[in-house]
Amino acid sequence: MPRTFSGPALRTARRSAGLTVPELAAAVGRSQWTIYRTEQGRVPVPVDLADALAEAVNVQLEALLYADPLAVVA
Repeated sequence: MPRTFSGPALRTARRSAGLTVPELAAAVGRSQWTIYRTEQGRVPVPVDLADALAEAVNVQLEALLYADPLAVVA
């Protein structure tokens, strides 16, 4: 089944890592606004950003993905 990036999982992992939104944004070289929107699931997350986010919060990328039956596989 296709998987999709989970903004809520990112928020949980960020908080568990003890990072604020500004700290995470600085760690991955993106704006705070991008992190807020990503955590809210409002924007698609490119693979390079997903990898950087997982590394910054010290989790495997798999932890930030969920099975999405509506996702389209190209």
